[in-house]
Amino acid sequence: MKGRPVQKLLCIARMDLRLFTRREFLSDSAYVAAWLGVGRRLAATTLPEAREITLTARETTVEISPGQTRTTWAYDGRVPGPEIRVREGERVRITLRNELPAPTSIHWHGVPVPNAMDGVAGVTQAPVSPGDSFTYEFDASPAGTYFYHSHVGLQLDRGLYGPLIIEPREDAGATADREYVLLLDDWLDITPEQAFAELQQRSPMRGGMMGGSDDPLYAAHLVNGRTGGLAAPLAVARGERVRLRLINAGSATTFRVGLAGHRLTVTHADGQRVRPIDVDTLVIGVGERYDVQFVAGNPGVWPLVAGSIDSPLVSLVVPLVYERTLDSLRPVTVWPSELSRGRALRYVDLVPVERMTTPAPGVVQTIPITLGSAMMGGYVWTINGQAYPNADPIGLDPGARVRLRVTNATMMRHPLHLHGHFFTVRLPGQTSGPAKDTVVVDPMASFDLDFVADNPGRWFFHCHHLYHMEGGMARTLEYR
Repeated sequence: MKGRPVQKLLCIARMDLRLFTRREFLSDSAYVAAWLGVGRRLAATTLPEAREITLTARETTVEISPGQTRTTWAYDGRVPGPEIRVREGERVRITLRNELPAPTSIHWHGVPVPNAMDGVAGVTQAPVSPGDSFTYEFDASPAGTYFYHSHVGLQLDRGLYGPLIIEPREDAGATADREYVLLLDDWLDITPEQAFAELQQRSPMRGGMMGGSDDPLYAAHLVNGRTGGLAAPLAVARGERVRLRLINAGSATTFRVGLAGHRLTVTHADGQRVRPIDVDTLVIGVGERYDVQFVAGNPGVWPLVAGSIDSPLVSLVVPLVYERTLDSLRPVTVWPSELSRGRALRYVDLVPVERMTTPAPGVVQTIPITLGSAMMGGYVWTINGQAYPNADPIGLDPGARVRLRVTNATMMRHPLHLHGHFFTVRLPGQTSGPAKDTVVVDPMASFDLDFVADNPGRWFFHCHHLYHMEGGMARTLEYR
């Protein structure tokens, strides 16, 4: 697998001929590797014509809380991995070097890349063996907040993830004076494989129709790879408009987020623009992303708080600190009342600014999707009664408007993620909704996901709760 000529032949065999119609790129430096906890003052920038990027997956030691180090797997020796920030329309060539003791891959979560570049081991590519490398190449589009992560087994839960920001073609500085990228995560003190084995040993009735907890026993929650005790403060100046890019890079935790003393204006969902809506808190499912803004008009020190939606306790506190303030932050252990009683974001609040794609008139393919679990027989999660990989592929008609009619027949929430496409979320009684690539389906809920079959290939469709996916809640969607 080593060497670009071999990879070119592999990609041509996958029928992605567009990858090799461009000239060789000259850029030697590929990404902005600024530490994630530090805010950037936004300004106009001129980016190089092409980007060459290298990410090395290897075992490393990280400090997640004061004085506590852990050995884990990461990109370039850090959790999260380096920030990749490019301009919309840029051609990027990202080489993964595997120095791990196991095969791996990288998936570009939310970006509708060509099928051969999607990074799902065993579906769109062979996993990258230890000591080998693989080069991903695609056009960075559309603009938005995304992230990248391993798509082999449970590796994501070790820390193999990082932010991917695609800035609009025009200067982004007109909408905000400063921005922060915040990746939320859940952290194990054991390996993900050990955690999955523990889940399999629990009563087979838990997590299915009878309810109960189906999550691993996480030791902590992290923001940008640190617990609240090490979280870097968010520095702001009075009068600034601040943008927060919120990414749930966790493997099982649905987070709730709020900022005391300020209202948040939601501007983007899964990277796509929505009509601005003011809220006090928002829920972020596994794999979801939201861009929010606020005006720094309330000087002092305020807590940005986050925690599991299933707990009244706050597990993460990030100080928002105004310049020239002498205040200090009081300890926060439970949700501030003004946030817990305030307005929470709902999917019905998300109104798209523009339509992503226009379906062919009169061509509709409806596919029922029932999310279930094995009533007896272990930790098994299903789609239409089948558990992946022992599941039939679902055929797609090229060019059709596809409607996935989703019903959650379990007592657990499932964050569904579709590779290679954006879909429109249609809630009961609605004719349209936001364009997303990941959506949380609550227990016993149902709604439609509409998309246009305009990106040929074999695509993964799965629950992004990593342990539900490992337990079988996944399918492949294949163009006929």
